Amino acid sequence: MTDTIEIKESYKTRHCEEQCCSGPAHLRPSKQRGNAMIYVLIALAMFGFLTMTLTRSNNQADNQDIDDEQATFYALELMEYATSAQAAVDMMLFSGSEIDDLDFVTPADAAFNTTPPPNYHKLFHPQGGGLNHQAQFNDAIQNSGAASVWDVNNNINVEWTLSAQNDVVLTAYFLTRQICEIINKEITGSTAIPITSSPHADYFLNTGTTDFDTTECAACNGHPSLCVENNTNDNYSFYSIIAAQ
Repeated sequence: MTDTIEIKESYKTRHCEEQCCSGPAHLRPSKQRGNAMIYVLIALAMFGFLTMTLTRSNNQADNQDIDDEQATFYALELMEYATSAQAAVDMMLFSGSEIDDLDFVTPADAAFNTTPPPNYHKLFHPQGGGLNHQAQFNDAIQNSGAASVWDVNNNINVEWTLSAQNDVVLTAYFLTRQICEIINKEITGSTAIPITSSPHADYFLNTGTTDFDTTECAACNGHPSLCVENNTNDNYSFYSIIAAQ
């Protein structure tokens, strides 16, 4: 703020000198050029100081836990991505794809443009759902010692959907407790985090085959999306049912 005031005062002084200057006209350009050079040097020095200050602040922030405002931003970003994924699936289903047709091959996979299946059945393909694939999250919301990822599983049934057929579940895997609490606060009004009976890999990763039911998480019953803690208390996952059968 002080730096801003000083720049404004410098501008006022210069403006006054240029407007109020009197005397022989041939003397004015030399004086103005000298003043301009001084102001340029001052501005450069102040810019350098500001850059150094911001760099130091950013370095300090990297070594601290993120504050509540930042955490809320990241949590809402995750929720928005899950909403976008569900909208993309809805669009695909409306366009003629069936839930069992959906394919979740990612742009990094060699088979991304390989057919079959047709590209219009692929969630992350521009000719399909067009959903932007997020390979990994910001470091600030990753649980220590693990890489947070989005994963899609269509090999399980969620008990509180309409039938016993497999559903499609999108999960943000290995989050921090702070992010998980904020997500549940937005969804349920409480920061309470349900604990599941089994490791999350059993049903949230694409290799999981264990149905997600009330035996696994009684408090999850009826929730199409929620953030949960695993049975060993070292993993927090935000699941979202993006297609139900």
